[in-house]
Amino acid sequence: MRDSRVLELDSQRELLERLSLLTRFGSNLVVVGGTPGSGKSWLAQRFLETWSQEKNQALLLCHPNQTEDQRRASLMEQWFPKKGFYTNTSLTDNLEQILDGESCDLILVIDDAHLLSEQLLSELWLLCVAANQCSHWSVNVVLMVHNNSVNPLLKRLSYGQELKPIELDIDLLSDSEAERFFEYLVMRYVEPDMEKQVRQSFEKVTRYPGEIMALAEQKKEKRVIVRSIVGSPLNLALIVLLFLALIAGGYWWLGQQNSPDDSRARIESLVEQTVIPTLPESSAVTSNTGSISDPTFSEAVDDSASLTPEVTDSTATVGIDDSERRVVITSDVVDALLDETATAEPIPELQELEETVIQEVVPEETSIATPDLAPVEPEVVEQPPQTQINFSFAREELLAYSPRSYTLQLAALNSLEEVQQFIDAYPVEGEVRIYPTLRNDVNWFIVTFENYPTIQAARDAVSSLPNDVQQLSPWAKAMAQVHREIESTN
Repeated sequence: MRDSRVLELDSQRELLERLSLLTRFGSNLVVVGGTPGSGKSWLAQRFLETWSQEKNQALLLCHPNQTEDQRRASLMEQWFPKKGFYTNTSLTDNLEQILDGESCDLILVIDDAHLLSEQLLSELWLLCVAANQCSHWSVNVVLMVHNNSVNPLLKRLSYGQELKPIELDIDLLSDSEAERFFEYLVMRYVEPDMEKQVRQSFEKVTRYPGEIMALAEQKKEKRVIVRSIVGSPLNLALIVLLFLALIAGGYWWLGQQNSPDDSRARIESLVEQTVIPTLPESSAVTSNTGSISDPTFSEAVDDSASLTPEVTDSTATVGIDDSERRVVITSDVVDALLDETATAEPIPELQELEETVIQEVVPEETSIATPDLAPVEPEVVEQPPQTQINFSFAREELLAYSPRSYTLQLAALNSLEEVQQFIDAYPVEGEVRIYPTLRNDVNWFIVTFENYPTIQAARDAVSSLPNDVQQLSPWAKAMAQVHREIESTN
C-alpha cells in the first residue's frame, strides 16, 4: 500500500496560496484552467482540505450523465444538510429562502466544470454577483476546467459589470519538480527489472503530474495481463492442443485434395479431350522440285500464281508531284508503257515529261532575313534599405523583478528588424523591455511593457495604452514565465 503522505510542490503551493487570498476576502468566481493530467482534481481536494477549512465547503464532481437538478441538490445538501430546498429553483433564490437574512461564508469547488450547462454557469455567476452586493454574504466559486473553456461565456455574462471572473492557469512542472515527483511517487513503487524502461519513458513524457503518474499505472496494467495468462496452465494447455488439432486437420484436408489417383484421373481426362492433328505415316513431303508420294495428291495443280501480290512498303505515283501540280500524260505514252513488245529506245514524250517535272520540282533558293535585335540592358533591382537596430535586450532588468509580478506582452517577433519596425510603428510611453527566447528551435523576440504587482493591475493598464496598441490585444504575462524563457536560452 502506498504512503499516505502528500507531496506538495512549490508551483502547486503558489497556486493554492493565490486561491486562498482570492477567496478569503469578498466574493469571487475563479476559473482555474489546465490540460488533462495537470492535477486539477488533486488541487481542488487539497484546497478544501488545507487552505479553506474555516468555510462552509462544497465539492461537486461533474459527470456527463448528471442533470441540473442533481447538481443543485448535491450543492445544497453539502451546504445545508438539514434545510429544505427546491431543486428546480435557482441557487440564489434557495439561499435567500434558507438564510432569511443571516450571514454565510460559503465556498464551492467544481471539478470538470466545463461539463456544466450554460444555465447552471449563469446561476453560479449571479450567485457571486448577489453575494458581492450583500454585505453579510461571502460566496466564492472555484471552477476547474479544461483550458479555460468557459471563459467566453463568463465574459459575456460579466460584460458591463464591475465584478469580473478571475482566471488562473496551471503551468508545467519545472524539471526539478518533475524529477522530485517522479522519484517520490513513481520510482519508489516500480520493480527493479522495470526501472530502466520507466526512466526512458519519463524522458519523453509531458511534465504534468497526471502524465508522470500514468507511467506507474501502465506498468501495473501490463503485469495484470501477464498473470492472467500464466496463472492458468490448464487453459493454456487446452489452447495449445486445439491449435495443434487445427494444424493436423489442415494437413489432412490438403492431402485429400491433392491425392495421386485424383491427379492421374484429371490428367487422363484432359488428354482424352485434347485432339492433336497428325499426318499419315505413309505421307512424305519432298522438296520443291520433287514429287508427292501420296496418291491422293497426284492430281494437285500449282495455282500459286493466282495469289495476291506481296504488300510493299514503298508506293509509286504517276501524274502528281510534291507541289500538288497536275501533270497531263497522253494516251500514247501510256500505251507505250503497257506495250510488252516495246523496244528499249527512249520515247520523246517521256523525256520531255521528265525534264518538265525536274524543273518544277527543284525549289528556288530562298533567303530568310534576320531582323536586327537591339541590345537588352540589364534591369537594375533596387535593394530595400536596411533597418537600423536602436534597441538592446533587457534580460538582467527582467530577471531582477519578482517572479510573482506581471508584465504586458505586446508582441512576439522572429527577427531584430521586425522588432525595430514594431517599436518605430507603435511608440509607447513607458518602459519597453525586450528579451530573446527559443521555442521549438525557432528564435523569438518578446516585447514587454512595464511591471505590475498583480495580474488585475496589468489588465487594467491595457486601457491606458494608445488605441492602435490596444488593437494588438496585449495580455498579462507572469514574470515567472518570463524568467523561465530567459533562463532557457542561457
